[in-house]
Amino acid sequence: MVNIQSTPMVKQSIKVAIFLISFTFSQDRDSLRMNDLPVKLIESKVVTISATITLGENRPSAFKLSLFSRKSPSEILISRMFFPGDTIQVILPENILSVDTLGNIASLEPIGGTYEKLYRLFSKSSGSIDLGDFKIEAKTDIIKLSILDGIDYSPIPMASLKIFSTGKVIYSGNADSMGYTRLRIPISRDNQNPILLRIDTDGRYPIWQENLEIPKGTSSKTIALYQLHTDKGASIYKVVKDLSPFRKGPENGSETLFLLDIGDLVAINKVAGDRMFGKVRIDLYEKHSYRYFEGWILSKHIELVKNQTSEELRIN
Repeated sequence: MVNIQSTPMVKQSIKVAIFLISFTFSQDRDSLRMNDLPVKLIESKVVTISATITLGENRPSAFKLSLFSRKSPSEILISRMFFPGDTIQVILPENILSVDTLGNIASLEPIGGTYEKLYRLFSKSSGSIDLGDFKIEAKTDIIKLSILDGIDYSPIPMASLKIFSTGKVIYSGNADSMGYTRLRIPISRDNQNPILLRIDTDGRYPIWQENLEIPKGTSSKTIALYQLHTDKGASIYKVVKDLSPFRKGPENGSETLFLLDIGDLVAINKVAGDRMFGKVRIDLYEKHSYRYFEGWILSKHIELVKNQTSEELRIN
């Protein structure tokens, strides 16, 4: 029978076992010490930035929202793609936003079509930031238009403007209180057909319309309007039916001088039954001159311009 306690192999095995037990115990003690150490959590505040989108008749396939500082526009803080129907919302650390008032910029770029890239300035805030509504607009050429009185060069406020292409309205809007507006003409228009601008001042001035030449990009234009000269005691009427005959005499079958359109003005100074006598102004030579013509028109085709005052009418 062999005494196993006395063999060298057994002695070596016992030493190894004792070492492993000691190492494991020391590791457990180190783990306990690490668990006993206080842990300080560092949290970063975040801000939720959201927006809404109004498409109108436009149908882009996607949108790219980008945020950056006004001072460093080349350094994009975040850029994300969204699709129609998605909630427009991003979350990012609050401390990366500029603390300056309106020191941050959000850009919204519609993808898939010719649309304007939209921008919005905003300030840093805690918790949430609402960028408001982005209205998608087709990419346009812009004319900065000023409308003035041709005599005293005073601004003509609140004129109604329409732009037509192939008989369809492609822009409508109003001048502001200083006679200024920005005409936006879609670049997707049919360039083979003329673009017609029509200005209506609700009877203060004769209807103004002209074919526009539209430069690419942004340009400026000034249009001078001239009031209708009237004789003493005359009143201004406007035409309410397209293709209304303006005749040389009051009798049926009299020679037709012109066919007047809705909005054209007539200075009336005589009434005979259901007919009225007055004069109209016809612009000549691309509106560089004009001439007055006298004639008759049916009273059912015109109506009195309201709120007339002597200051609004040019009296001969």
